[in-house]
Amino acid sequence: MATQSSPLHIVLFPFLAHGHLLPLADLGRLFALHGVKCTILTTPGNVTYIDMAIEQTNEYLKSKNEPGLVQISISLIPFPSAEVGLPDGIENVSVYSSPEVRHKFFQAFLLLEEPFEQKLKEINPDAFVSDTFYAWSADVSARTSIPRLVFNGMGLLARCGLDVVYEILESLPDDVDKFAVPGLPHQFEMHRSQHLFTLKNKQILSVFKRNNEMDARSYGEIVNSFLELEADYAVHWRDVVRRKSWLVGPVALCNEKGIEKLGRWGGNTSIGADELLQWLNSKHAGTVVYICFGSIANLNISKEQTMKIAIALEESNRDFIWVVKNSNEACYADWLDDFERRMCKVRKGLIIRGWAPQVVILNHPAVGGFLTQCGWNSTLEAITAGVPMITWPMNGDQFFNEKLVVDVLQVGAAVGAKFGGPYFENQQLIEPETIKSVIERVVGEGIEGEAMRKRAEVLKEKAKKAVQEGGSSYSDVQNLIQELMARRNIVPI
Repeated sequence: MATQSSPLHIVLFPFLAHGHLLPLADLGRLFALHGVKCTILTTPGNVTYIDMAIEQTNEYLKSKNEPGLVQISISLIPFPSAEVGLPDGIENVSVYSSPEVRHKFFQAFLLLEEPFEQKLKEINPDAFVSDTFYAWSADVSARTSIPRLVFNGMGLLARCGLDVVYEILESLPDDVDKFAVPGLPHQFEMHRSQHLFTLKNKQILSVFKRNNEMDARSYGEIVNSFLELEADYAVHWRDVVRRKSWLVGPVALCNEKGIEKLGRWGGNTSIGADELLQWLNSKHAGTVVYICFGSIANLNISKEQTMKIAIALEESNRDFIWVVKNSNEACYADWLDDFERRMCKVRKGLIIRGWAPQVVILNHPAVGGFLTQCGWNSTLEAITAGVPMITWPMNGDQFFNEKLVVDVLQVGAAVGAKFGGPYFENQQLIEPETIKSVIERVVGEGIEGEAMRKRAEVLKEKAKKAVQEGGSSYSDVQNLIQELMARRNIVPI
């Protein structure tokens, strides 16, 4: 039973994907540093993705020796593998490989509702933070009277834009590709082809719309962004969409004090910390291009496109680090092995197979540009590192993130991707000359690249100030805590 003097208690319930687990672990650290008691709820197979981060956070909290700080705990609910016919060990989106297994996985996470509710009643927190994919947790909130805070994992421009686009897509004629996105603070044009995945999967569209409806029923939304980055869209979200939100990001910056970025090393990777840092330390400042398409988007790249990227990198005058994923079989052709040997021989390029310590790489002085799929985590990590971007979105909110980076913030340049989703036959190929040209625009010594780098550095400083005491994100965290505490003092626990 919570008392007036006991710390606020919040349960965090991340979606079972690497890109969702770590931001919620960071959010837990952020809350804990403000004196909140946090419990992260997940399944046994996902503990490995966050246990190191939580352990280091708790060590840091202990080292501060402040009586008001409470260590983060992890609580488990079983993943219903047997109920849907899944083999043991498939509890995260990064470990399934076939459409059949994917279907069973999503069947399984729908069955988490009952054990989640039971665990929530057992813990009896003041509030819980749920990933948007757990739309059913809005019903759990209504049944338990425990307020649900949504964590969507997107920026506000994308949140505002996708609400409009989902409505447009349902009535857009088949022969129309380009269309305007009305009603936003900035004028944007999108392509029908950028949303092929949604259009070809009506069930996916209905899931997204239901998630949005359930999010609107919730107490409010926690956004991993900061006011100075998306000020126009914070106002639009509040006054036009009319939803309560707290901008608390970038949440990853809560790791800058007390925990070395190398401490977040983990995952299945082909490189060690010493080897990576030795290679980066041998390069001049701002000369290395980092290429990574994220955990899932990398699977959308055809073998032919992968080869064109390799040609562009070899013909360019830029050193590079290129991340390829173990699950992308096209990346293991003999030609890539030969390419890797040639690049290593002249110490021009470094290929990382599997997981990469992206925050470590982006924050190294040698890195001058980031070729990215524009996932929101990656976009924020580049912004907080002050690294301009070469944008190559592949699905959903990534195309809106590109608009933010290229058109609004002007800290990147686009390669011109106009097709989205895992359909190789529908994708246009980006030619090596185009890739080289855009890399040079961003990383080169021209006026355009220099201007991007200056703007990126300004945003980096704004991000740091936002999370410091007195900053916009720091204040929003405090405002949320105070509001939930006031609610607890009124509503019996």
